[in-house]
Amino acid sequence: MINWIDILSPKLRKLHGDWIHFRGPHLMPSVTDYNTFARAESVDQASDHSASVILPAEGGPLFKHVGPDLCAALPGCVPGMRFSDISSPAHRAAVTAPFHRIVSSRQPEVRRRRGNSERDFEMLLLPFCDNKLRVCIIHCIVDLAGIDWKRAFA
Repeated sequence: MINWIDILSPKLRKLHGDWIHFRGPHLMPSVTDYNTFARAESVDQASDHSASVILPAEGGPLFKHVGPDLCAALPGCVPGMRFSDISSPAHRAAVTAPFHRIVSSRQPEVRRRRGNSERDFEMLLLPFCDNKLRVCIIHCIVDLAGIDWKRAFA
């Protein structure tokens, strides 16, 4: 079953469309398509605001890529870091929860926060699976500025 998701950011809608292009018969792209997806122009342009997480068969999830804007939002977060190494329990819980839902649902998810204008964002999480339908990579893109909130909820 495919969950309908509401994406406000035009940039994230384009990235979601690129992800849909790679979906196969299991309604999720394969990990073998991830490198091609990551080289797409829309994905490359968002690399400062993105992260990719690898879910190895053994050990906890780890960040393969963390863009500089996300490193600033999560101090101490660097590529190669495992979720378990995030020092703040509050940050670790905030990071772990959405990725855990993607592993369970095997569907993309959009999260957004509106309130303090310095912290407004919309985040898109996109899963990639192996041939056993196990989510192995999750690509996360955050749009920090591309949403016209007044128009979005008019």
